[in-house]
Amino acid sequence: MKNAIEPKKRKPPAERREEIVAAASRLAVAEGLERLTLRRVAEELGVVPGLVNHYFPVADDLVAAAFGFAAAAEREAIFRGIDPLAPPLAQMRYIMAHLLDDSADATSLLWLDAWQATRNRPLLRAEVAAQMRGWQDAMISVIRRGVAAGVFGVADPRRAAMRIMALIDGFSVQAAMRSQIVYDAVRDLVFETVARELGLPPGALRP
Repeated sequence: MKNAIEPKKRKPPAERREEIVAAASRLAVAEGLERLTLRRVAEELGVVPGLVNHYFPVADDLVAAAFGFAAAAEREAIFRGIDPLAPPLAQMRYIMAHLLDDSADATSLLWLDAWQATRNRPLLRAEVAAQMRGWQDAMISVIRRGVAAGVFGVADPRRAAMRIMALIDGFSVQAAMRSQIVYDAVRDLVFETVARELGLPPGALRP
């Protein structure tokens, strides 16, 4: 007697939702937020669009979740790679090298998409603001460690972090228009400006 085919088990709701968000995030990075739809995510997962719609009845909610997933993943990957025992200067050098590396271009384009789209998407605007705060808070922590160690000459770590991240954001826009700039020259300018902001000698942050 042949064994009966067991029906596929349903994934728990939390697991299914995470799967949808992860797939949407991959598509957002690869194709841009403007092309992210419930149907496109369903195609990526090989499921019916109704399943995605069940978890995300509002498309803007999926767009915001996809962006947040990708942005947080980038930040967490960078900070996960930092040696907690390394000197603050080495930690900052690691962060800057990864943020200004060519491999970050796809995420830079995603941020550019998100900034542009926030005008008409309140949920995305809130998520972008949250991710920007996440970056600033992470940067503040590193700067404060450097100040405590006597390495960074910074009077106000929060102000310094805000200025550094504004500079990085501007660089991200330039990176998205790579054909219009001399990329290495702009990257060098960022390295030198951030070093000056932290009270470091020229070239201190270069990899």
